[in-house]
Amino acid sequence: MRVPGRGVGAPLLAALALCAGCTGTGGSPAADDSRTPTTDATTGATEALRERCLSAIPEDAPLEALTLRGRTGGDIEAARMGPDTNDRVAILLPQVGGMCGWGRWAAAAAEQTGLTSLLVNPCGYGESVCTQEEDADALNEVSAAIDLARRDLGAERVVLLGTSMGGSLTVIAVARGADVDGWADVSGPSAWDGVRLVTLATALPPDGLVVMAPSDGEQAFDAAAHLARSAGVPFVAGRNGHGWELLVDPVNGSLTRIGRRLLDLAEGRPGA
Repeated sequence: MRVPGRGVGAPLLAALALCAGCTGTGGSPAADDSRTPTTDATTGATEALRERCLSAIPEDAPLEALTLRGRTGGDIEAARMGPDTNDRVAILLPQVGGMCGWGRWAAAAAEQTGLTSLLVNPCGYGESVCTQEEDADALNEVSAAIDLARRDLGAERVVLLGTSMGGSLTVIAVARGADVDGWADVSGPSAWDGVRLVTLATALPPDGLVVMAPSDGEQAFDAAAHLARSAGVPFVAGRNGHGWELLVDPVNGSLTRIGRRLLDLAEGRPGA
């Protein structure tokens, strides 16, 4: 789940690796313990994440830095934006720049409908540290976030949304059985880690969405439309831009037409 040849990322911030019971190191964690508790150290990790993300996460947006234990291992950097309990949760997989880029969409979604988002850095990105074996498992990070959403946050509806790299990872994870109620691939490459997404189309559930802008090139645009047709889900053409550029107005921070479409999908509104 990383660009071939890329390293596994920088070591975790000390504040994120809080205790053996939270991260699974140096002891046997409780069976239902998958995230760090709210402590002074967690507060420090949250402040550090805000500093790293700068304006990508609005200053007044509710935010909590988390460390998740991957399904098959590894320490996964994540963050919660929005209420700490919710029956609707969106899990957000990023493009190569890392999870900060989802901040404006998640903040707008929380403000408009109270949606909770879990931003997740895949293995090898941000502060997520995994082995090569875990990198190859598309469900490793996703399953950990789903467990947190359903068990700890009380979610009844969970959707998986990804941009660029994250869009491709979304398709792979959902086709391999991720326990989500909806999904969206925004600007995802037609193949990732040697997997052609269209070959997974018949395994994708119908509550999904594929988005691509013509500015990504004719080949990418046609491949995305083909994936949507093969999966039997709507295809939405963006005007210009890539990934989360299609979701939020850079001037006023409001959701674009496509950003609202993703929010409707997360909320389970008909026609999303």
